[in-house]
Amino acid sequence: MGATLWTVLILAACTVPGKSLPDVQLFSLDKWIHAGMFLVLALLWTGVPALSSRWPAVLVAGVAFGAFTEIYQGWLPWDRTPDPLDFLANSIGMGTGV
Repeated sequence: MGATLWTVLILAACTVPGKSLPDVQLFSLDKWIHAGMFLVLALLWTGVPALSSRWPAVLVAGVAFGAFTEIYQGWLPWDRTPDPLDFLANSIGMGTGV
């Protein structure tokens, strides 16, 4: 339940209009936040007993979800843009978490 809720919260956070967020650069607070969100996501999903031995699948699914969140931001009708560096931070967080 906690892993599913966290996944939904990440998607919700990625939906916030971009003008509400500060402008950030490489190694900025924004990138640390992305890495942290996905690290927690990995820990929650690998902590599920049925998935604990499936960490490779969790890693692949998490990296795919990280890519989706960036693509999804490009689809939103308000000021959100995909950022390859955010995807990298998401992937680093997932890798660290598993």
